[in-house]
Amino acid sequence: MGGDTSGREPTVLAFSPAGRVLVLLGPAAAGVLVAVLAPILARWLVSAHFPVLGVVWRLVGSVDTWWKVAVQAVILAVLGALASVEIVRRSTRVTVGPGEVRLQTGDREVAFARPQIDFVFMDGSFLVILDRESRQLFHGEPQAESRPLEQTFMEYGYPWHDEDPFTGLYQPWIPGGEQLPVAVEAVLSARAVALRKKATREAAELRDSLEKLGYAVRDDGDRQLWRPLVRS
Repeated sequence: MGGDTSGREPTVLAFSPAGRVLVLLGPAAAGVLVAVLAPILARWLVSAHFPVLGVVWRLVGSVDTWWKVAVQAVILAVLGALASVEIVRRSTRVTVGPGEVRLQTGDREVAFARPQIDFVFMDGSFLVILDRESRQLFHGEPQAESRPLEQTFMEYGYPWHDEDPFTGLYQPWIPGGEQLPVAVEAVLSARAVALRKKATREAAELRDSLEKLGYAVRDDGDRQLWRPLVRS
């Protein structure tokens, strides 16, 4: 845990130079590479009489002139560039200061004062911040790697944890079960539908509704896991 950081300037955690290049140029470069190599590989598979997806390989292999390859490369490069924009839009720039943490995701920025924050940890590739009642203040994919995040939060004296401290409390949600109040069951049912529809914003709003009812929820693939809120 860090010492006195009250006079220290905030630290910004964003993409590293190499990471930024990879995010901004990688998908487009991969698209161009696929455009050039895929027809060559497809024609080889056709000549070898590869028995699976023969029609697909013949179609891909029909891109056999430089201008066809160029058009395909431009299309895939544009798609890669759009993927880069989406990665940047959805990733979070984290600014850690002695008095607050600021999180900027696209055009949206939120800030949490130090007294609000009681738990900070990584859930896979996602940064999670909980308050003293174990409610989720933030859940998002940071631009920085896990190690610099851990070091910086600890240097400023924030309560960093190696894993979710409430993992053992989570239970799988079983539709129609009798463990939970009717209102909680209804919200979890609605959230299951939102998750199937990939309605991310609706699922997040329903998560907030569950917390107002005294429960937290996390996703494990297609499953929802729930636990009661815990005051620290």
